[in-house]
Amino acid sequence: MPDDMTTKAGEGKPVPAAPQTGAAALRPAATTPGGRPEPRTTATADGPPGPGAAPAAQDLGMLIAENSFTSAPKRDPELVRRILEDPRMHEHRDGFQSCIQCGICTSGCPAARFTEYSPREIARRGLEGDESLLTDDSLWYCYYCYTCQSRCPRHNSVAVINQVVRGLQVEMGTGRRHVEMFGQWCANFYDKGMGGNPHLLFPHVSDAWGEKWVAFMDRLLEVREKLDLGALYPPQTVVAEVQTIMDETGFGDRLAAVRGEGPSADGGDSIPAPR
Repeated sequence: MPDDMTTKAGEGKPVPAAPQTGAAALRPAATTPGGRPEPRTTATADGPPGPGAAPAAQDLGMLIAENSFTSAPKRDPELVRRILEDPRMHEHRDGFQSCIQCGICTSGCPAARFTEYSPREIARRGLEGDESLLTDDSLWYCYYCYTCQSRCPRHNSVAVINQVVRGLQVEMGTGRRHVEMFGQWCANFYDKGMGGNPHLLFPHVSDAWGEKWVAFMDRLLEVREKLDLGALYPPQTVVAEVQTIMDETGFGDRLAAVRGEGPSADGGDSIPAPR
């Protein structure tokens, strides 16, 4: 009798042994006496495993082979939960949980071509709840072109995962240095309903975009008047509406924290509670 078969009490009939999990689940499947592979089974919340049952979400991390050469990362199920429950992941939850690590996201990623950023690794570590994501600078190389999302056969979106994890980094404090440069732009948006001219806030933009850009921006109001485009900034009634929305959603407190002001500026070591 094969090693993976047992005898059912009282009947003497061979039946499949209990399913394996973790690294053992990655071994070749056992076969029936007829030579066909036994279907894998996974326990569900409602009862024992059934043939062909899909793996439970909390067990998906176990389906990824462990690295034999390095120690396992510190894992936090709260990180997985926060990614799954974020509204931006609404269209991608199933894809996130069924990532097959094919690497097609990384093969087409412009950022991965020139930096150490790897969308495939971000997807895997997010699914594992790898806490090192909360201090990883590489995911800030992603600039949301969504190539990964458009190419993924499972309809996952690493770009959206990055948005969630970046937000957590900012709330914890580890990612604030990546966004603090936009603090004044955000303050202008609150005051005037528009952030302002990039080259005035970020001098290096002038060097990158050249003299023609600077000359155009210097004549922007004149050009808009000739084209009859109206005022550059929205009317005060619109600005007041924008400010109401920002006040109700805690924009001021968040901006103060990003700029290193206020009681929550120091962040913390754990994932903050949802707002």
